[in-house]
Amino acid sequence: GDFVDIISASTAALSGSFTMDAAASKAVANTSIVAASKVLLTPTNAAAAGLMAGVKSLYVSAKTANTSFTVATADASSAAGTETFDYVIRN
Repeated sequence: GDFVDIISASTAALSGSFTMDAAASKAVANTSIVAASKVLLTPTNAAAAGLMAGVKSLYVSAKTANTSFTVATADASSAAGTETFDYVIRN
């Protein structure tokens, strides 16, 4: 019904996935982001798990309201570019 459609649409806007670029940072487009948003990252392949376990671990380095959030490697060195992640935004 309508209620389920509204909840599904709202949940979709607050979650997604991305592949990290072969770079030290990546902007992830999502119009649901606000300054107070909490972004939870989940590695979804072995490369991403390895990245998160090491000195390159990703963190959310910026949030641009209604546009995107940026993730960056902790040591400012490039990721391999094969790491995949799911994310959830809590507002």
